[in-house]
Amino acid sequence: MMKLYICFSIIFAIFVTGCTKKEKAVQNIITIAAVGDVNFGSNYPSRNVGEKNKDFFIHCKEILQKADISFCNLETVLCRKGDPAKSPDGRVAFVFRAPTEYASILADAGFDVVSIANNHIRDFGIHGENETKKALRENGIQFVSRNGNIASFIIRETRILVVGFSSGYEKRSIANSSGVFDEIKKLSEQCDILIVSFHAGAEGEAALHIKNKTELFLGENRGNVVLLAHGAIDNGADLVLMHGPHVPRAIEVYKEKFITYSLGNFINYGWNLKGNFRISPLIWVEISPDGSLSQAKIYSFVQKKPGFPEFDRNKTAFKLIRKLTEEDFGKVPYFLKTEDK
Repeated sequence: MMKLYICFSIIFAIFVTGCTKKEKAVQNIITIAAVGDVNFGSNYPSRNVGEKNKDFFIHCKEILQKADISFCNLETVLCRKGDPAKSPDGRVAFVFRAPTEYASILADAGFDVVSIANNHIRDFGIHGENETKKALRENGIQFVSRNGNIASFIIRETRILVVGFSSGYEKRSIANSSGVFDEIKKLSEQCDILIVSFHAGAEGEAALHIKNKTELFLGENRGNVVLLAHGAIDNGADLVLMHGPHVPRAIEVYKEKFITYSLGNFINYGWNLKGNFRISPLIWVEISPDGSLSQAKIYSFVQKKPGFPEFDRNKTAFKLIRKLTEEDFGKVPYFLKTEDK
């Protein structure tokens, strides 16, 4: 009788343990919300920057705050003084600067990490970049940069790292793909989930479709985005987030990992809001603690003048990304769906 009791106890313990692990796996799903370029405008050479007390993110902050990690690409330098590193001409050369207090707008919206690994972070030189970093730190926002900064999170015992790469010739240049992949491989060995951000790809309406070759913009090497995304995953990345073309692009699932090839613009205050420049997806991705993809969905937003994202019940961003994905890759992942707020 005692043997029977012990046997039953062991079976019951195994059953309970199994259920607990399964429940724990569900509870431990990591949620990531990601949007593209956030540009608050510029107060140089004349004042064309959004109002500080304006709630830029009023229509989406509930989603951003709900995610474990919320991400954007910050296109505006946050500093008060300093000389521009280039001369704006209003055609191909622009400089973007907003006061350092705008970091609090990002924090209030729910952003946990931003990329400053992009081609505008040094519009006001190293001084502007350092002031931006300081403002972000003071508001509890982590950042990934062109010269070494990574973001680190521990969420429900899962360690997550975020790293960013951009064009140019700094340490993390997409022009040096072998160096990019070497760093990704090393970082992937230090965490459970590795998120990789790339500021890559040509810009504008002509850049809607993905080309599996090196893309150029104004003579600059903007990378082969397929090579970069696939290489990142081959070397240990679990999620690839791309931005830079200013328009949405296709998504792809490669080796069961999610890639978004361009998140487009999310806030482009006072600038081009025509055509697909105004289409603003918010990508929601769920990843298991072992890095495997659970699901992904798209919230559709559209920018209204002078440049604030509003929820789009016509689901334009979702429809556009689905169309581009079908045209560029031949099929849409079965699980991809759109979502109402």
